[in-house]
Amino acid sequence: MFQIDRKKLKYFDYPLFFSVLLISSMSVFTIYTIQNGRIFALRQLFWVLAGVALSIVVANVDIRKIKSFAKPFYLFSLLLLILVFLNGVLSHGAKRWISIAFFHIQPSEFVKVSIILVLAHYFDENPKYGAYSFNELFIPFILIVIPTGLILIQPDLGTSVIILAISFSILLLAGIKRSLLMKMAILGITFLPFAWSSLKPYQKDRIMAFINPYAAPATYGYHIIQSEIAIGSGGLLGKGVEGATQTALNFLPESHTDFIFSVFSEQRGFVGDLILIFLYLFIILRAIRIAKNTKSNFERFVAIGIIAMIWVSFVFNVGMTMGLLPVVGIPLVFFSYGGSAMIINFFCLGLLLSIKLRNSL
Repeated sequence: MFQIDRKKLKYFDYPLFFSVLLISSMSVFTIYTIQNGRIFALRQLFWVLAGVALSIVVANVDIRKIKSFAKPFYLFSLLLLILVFLNGVLSHGAKRWISIAFFHIQPSEFVKVSIILVLAHYFDENPKYGAYSFNELFIPFILIVIPTGLILIQPDLGTSVIILAISFSILLLAGIKRSLLMKMAILGITFLPFAWSSLKPYQKDRIMAFINPYAAPATYGYHIIQSEIAIGSGGLLGKGVEGATQTALNFLPESHTDFIFSVFSEQRGFVGDLILIFLYLFIILRAIRIAKNTKSNFERFVAIGIIAMIWVSFVFNVGMTMGLLPVVGIPLVFFSYGGSAMIINFFCLGLLLSIKLRNSL
């Protein structure tokens, strides 16, 4: 039977835990206020409560035990990705979900944490004094390329961006030769024209919308324009739930997922945005502190991977809703609606709490 060690209560990171809980609570309330949002809010509340329970359980598990499951979990996440192509659920022109009983599971969310654990395991077991060469990074590159490629085929550009950001952050911490970084940059620039030609039509439209949304306000520019209107109309203190016309009249698309920040901005205004941004920055800084104080390379790699996941999700989601970045379908971590994402996010929170406890006792 699972029991919480009372000695750990003293060193439990309450500020980090309750900051995440506050953001998630704000998420449930915001989703509840959108048109026909009650059912989504109830589901989100369920996933938040399940996530909270999971994070507490994970926090009380020695992360060294979690390390032993890194490879099996990675293989399991790859298996789930393959099942998407065999028996996935088609929605909005993409296959990203598996239907199990009453639930839809998004395997790409599991890859986020599995890539963190497997790369952390690899570099912890294969330490090097100095920078890694290309030959020494061959296995990590394979570990990164396989799931990223499978996710791109779905297609899911947003999750691919997050996974690459996570992987690159861990690689930088492990140490890469500058010459290799330069070669990677040159290779990336060289393949940009080929990357453009391989994009789906709607993905090209999103990039064009980023450049000039008003060139096609009724088609590919619609999302960004409506989002900017919602954020701008919020003013200093917001228009409240009843006065938020962009949300109430359903002008804002994907209001409970990708563009939930726009809903919150219209309702709570600039002051509300500052509070939400402060909470995210506090969580990131708290996680950086945990990473700095850890005694284990594995734990440090895990913490850095989680920090990258939260940071990229936050920056890209807020940036795309404001028209500062292209719309790539990245949800706002701990805030956007989604069961798989919420569970994985709280699992990552549990990992951070576990690292903090282990290094405090």
